[in-house]
Amino acid sequence: MIADPKAAYLFLSLLQARVGASVVSRLGDLDPAKILALPAGEVAERVRLTEKGRRAFEELKGGFDPGVILARLEERDIAVVTLADEDYPSMLAEIPDPPPALFVDGEVPSGPTAALVGSRKASATGIEAARTLGRALGERGVCVASGLALGIDAAAHEGALEAGGPTIGVLGCGIDVVYPRSNRRLFRRVKDGGGILSEYYLGEAPLQWRFPARNRIIAGLSDVVVVVEAAEKSGALITARHALEAGRDVWAVPGPFAFAECRGSNALLADGAGVLWDVDRFVEAVAPVSAPRRLPVAEDATAADAGVEPVPAELPEKEAAALAGVGFEPVGVDVVARRVANEAGGVEMRELLSALALLELKGYVKRDAGGAFVRSPIGSPSGNLGRMR
Repeated sequence: MIADPKAAYLFLSLLQARVGASVVSRLGDLDPAKILALPAGEVAERVRLTEKGRRAFEELKGGFDPGVILARLEERDIAVVTLADEDYPSMLAEIPDPPPALFVDGEVPSGPTAALVGSRKASATGIEAARTLGRALGERGVCVASGLALGIDAAAHEGALEAGGPTIGVLGCGIDVVYPRSNRRLFRRVKDGGGILSEYYLGEAPLQWRFPARNRIIAGLSDVVVVVEAAEKSGALITARHALEAGRDVWAVPGPFAFAECRGSNALLADGAGVLWDVDRFVEAVAPVSAPRRLPVAEDATAADAGVEPVPAELPEKEAAALAGVGFEPVGVDVVARRVANEAGGVEMRELLSALALLELKGYVKRDAGGAFVRSPIGSPSGNLGRMR
């Protein structure tokens, strides 16, 4: 039996839910569309299934009917998108272990997305911070992604909904399972304000191991991950780790050093995460208001070629040279270095980084969420918004 790619990924999704481990990431050069045509023993060997996994493969294969599954989903008005579909989220497809299928109740909003995660046993201060961040992001049209859990997750969703912004909830159980039950009303509101999604089919129980697994989806769907408040062994730290593995920016909200529920998020800050100490500046960094459109500038063009204001005479030599390489279009430090080399004979990378850091503190340049440098209006401090990547 040879299945079409969509049906094959749907089957792999059901199999992963049974075995509790990734199958897709182990396929190698094995064509997913041919997996149902292979004997269970060969599949088990090629994708390193245990004996339990081999039996699960045989059982699923014997009763697998994609038509029946799709009909059941359609009855519930639930969509399924697989790695074989063009509308599978492109950012999620790039992570090391993308889910083979996503079950979606509602819609997955397009556009910039920020994940807000943290403790279920959050303090009142943490709850208010998450709600405020969710509201501020929602006002900019940034989709807020979280896990629909108690505490920080719920507050983040609620803040986005209060602002009329989009939000998505990622479940660690079947797409039709409301967990925790006390969030039933919030589930409905999140569905109406965006969507609920899961890699698990109808009826799958909220098993403990499924929640750390779903955190990779939250990170994978997001441009940036913010840990609002997290203990040392919080699942939010797993989300942060997945974000780093996927090349996403990670930020954290500072908390009292003696408060146990902040030890994990404070540890992220010690390791280099962006310090989210001002909501307005953070939102401006990840979702800046659209600036007047300018014509593209060649990467090696100087700042003067880009129509940038002249370099102030009072700046020290190294800072003036660095500023000459920054324009109105965000560029990486390597591009700045080439521009400086063209204009002033070059500056050592160590000195260039130091000069750019000082220019950022003084308000002459700022960094976007990806770390690229861009001119600020002279005299308008941008603050120091670092980030971990």
